[in-house]
Amino acid sequence: MKKSILWLAGAAFSAFIFASCGSTKIAMQEHSPVAVFSIVGNSQVPWTADDPHNPDEAESDGVLSSMVNKLIDGQNPEIVTAVDRLDYADDSIRQIFPEMTGCEILSKDAVIDSEAYKDLSPSYFNLLASTKTATNYKDFTTIGAKKARIALEKIGAKSAIILNFTFQKKLLKGNKWNGDFCGVVTLKAKLLNSRGKEIINKTYEVQTSERTRVSSHKYDKNAFVATFNEAIDSAIRQFALEFVGTNETEAVEAAADENSQAQAIALPLPAKTNSAEAAAEEAPASSIEAKAE
Repeated sequence: MKKSILWLAGAAFSAFIFASCGSTKIAMQEHSPVAVFSIVGNSQVPWTADDPHNPDEAESDGVLSSMVNKLIDGQNPEIVTAVDRLDYADDSIRQIFPEMTGCEILSKDAVIDSEAYKDLSPSYFNLLASTKTATNYKDFTTIGAKKARIALEKIGAKSAIILNFTFQKKLLKGNKWNGDFCGVVTLKAKLLNSRGKEIINKTYEVQTSERTRVSSHKYDKNAFVATFNEAIDSAIRQFALEFVGTNETEAVEAAADENSQAQAIALPLPAKTNSAEAAAEEAPASSIEAKAE
């Protein structure tokens, strides 16, 4: 009996802590205006691997593999629309984020045409991966906190958004020759504050609501890539829900209406002591963590 009471008390305390942590949100208006710094994504749409240790299942998205695929299948819509997907994400966040959070997003030209942005060197994190950026953006998968802070000051922004997308195909029924599959969008989203420090770093995974039928190893690739737009919107809405907005009730209801399955995975930030804070200014704000199992 005594053990039962202790167990119930512990469970109630854990639930309270979980609920308190889950309800904590950032007031985005305090970090407005926002600059979209970088939108990056993979250049192909590989299959997900049920067993990543099986070389017959996993598909490479490295530079060499991408070059070979472009030579063999250069007109593949999954390859030639890589930048289009990222440009769509740029348009999407500029519409969805202000509506849901009440923040202001600086125009693209005000950011990428500024001397401060032009002076920033792109990240080498994806050097061995075949990635693309949205039109005229740089890859800032990693960026030093001090450099980000100086650039934000010159641009006139209080925060920066960095988006990293991965687009894949996931088998739902049958096999890759005859079956059904859907698209998967994985968004790794970061928000840097005016000091260039991360205040949000999370991963969201969304499946497309529409299935695609493959028969004799053939399917409508144009129709398939079009299904990503809905999933991109859904992932960005999940990101926006991390913040307190002017129309939060409507935003939550809108996200609940999404048919796709989205999941946010918090990426913990390393704790810093006061004595180490100055040194951290020169350190990279973050690197993209591997997706949680």
